[in-house]
Amino acid sequence: MSTDVFSAVTKEQYACRLANLLAAIEANDEKYGVRYRLVMLALGCALEAGYPAGVRIDPAEPEWPVAFIHLPSGQVSWHMQAYPDVWDGHDTSEKYRRCRQFIQEHG
Repeated sequence: MSTDVFSAVTKEQYACRLANLLAAIEANDEKYGVRYRLVMLALGCALEAGYPAGVRIDPAEPEWPVAFIHLPSGQVSWHMQAYPDVWDGHDTSEKYRRCRQFIQEHG
């Protein structure tokens, strides 16, 4: 399995995908479940297109993490739902054991 899973897509293709995702995010702004999934996809596309992106905690509302993308036109952000469960105590070894199990079952 190749570790360079992004090499077949150019930065410009990711930028086009990002543009489509940003339009879909705006169209679904009040459909929070849909918007959440679209923003998560947009973060990945932004990074692959070469735009800074990530998640920060808003000190004023720490229960609502904020996803950021820095576009050439400026920064955009969305408050996101926090992951609903607490950490189950897994370590790195257990994390990748679980990943390998998932890959074996679904890959």
